[in-house]
Amino acid sequence: MHQPMNEFTALRAISYARVSTGAQAASGLGIEAQHRAVQAAAAQRGWQIVDLCTDDAVSAAIEPSRRAKLSMALAQLDAGEADALVAVRLDRFARSSSDLQALLDLADHGGWELIGLDVPVNGDLPVGAFLLTILGAANQLDRSLISDRTKAALAVARSRGQRLGRPSRQPQAAKELAVAMHADDMRPREIAAALQEAGLRTATGKTEWPASSVRALLRTAQLDQEAEANAARHAAEQRSH
Repeated sequence: MHQPMNEFTALRAISYARVSTGAQAASGLGIEAQHRAVQAAAAQRGWQIVDLCTDDAVSAAIEPSRRAKLSMALAQLDAGEADALVAVRLDRFARSSSDLQALLDLADHGGWELIGLDVPVNGDLPVGAFLLTILGAANQLDRSLISDRTKAALAVARSRGQRLGRPSRQPQAAKELAVAMHADDMRPREIAAALQEAGLRTATGKTEWPASSVRALLRTAQLDQEAEANAARHAAEQRSH
C-alpha cells in the first residue's frame, strides 16, 4: 500500500465533476464550478491537476464503473498517470454507500487517493475510511428520503385532481368518441378504423390510427377521468370543513 499523504503533499490529481441533469449546469453544482473549486483547492495545497474528468447528465445511481468518463479516469489512475481523484463533494462520486466503498477499495488496491473536498479526512487511515463510509451511507439515506417526499407530494397532487405529466395533445373529439366506442366493447383495432373513417387525426397530426394510438388515447382519457374525480372529491372535502 502507498504511504498516506497529508493534504499539503504534492500529488498529481484528476479533477472529477458530475451533473445528473442539464438543469444543474445553472446551479452551484455546475460542471465549471466544480472544476474551479477543485483547481482552487489544488493551488492552495500544491497539487498538480493533470486532467479534468467530466460526466455530464449522468445520474449518481449509475455505478461508477459504468460511467464512461470516470472509467477513463480510473484507468489513468491504475496506469500510474495520477495519484488522486478529487471531487468538490463526495456525492459527485457516488450516492450509495456500496458504490462509494467500491471506489475506496479500488483506491486502496491501486495505491491512489479518493478525495472529496467536503470531507476533511484522510481516507487512507482506518478512521478516515470509516467516516467516508458513514458519509456515503448518509448520502444514500438523503437520496431515499428525497424520493419518499417526492412520491408523497405526487400522491397529494393526484388526490387534489392535478393531472401530472405532460399536457395531453390528444384531440378531445377523438378521445370522447374512443371512450364511447370502448364502452360498447369495441376493440382498439375497430376503434382505430372508426376514427380514421371519421377523419379525425392523431396527436401528431396523422390520419392513420394504429391500435397502439387508440390504447394510448383511452389511457389518457382514463387519467383525465381520474383527475376530474379526485378534483371533485377534494372540492367536496374542502366545502365540508
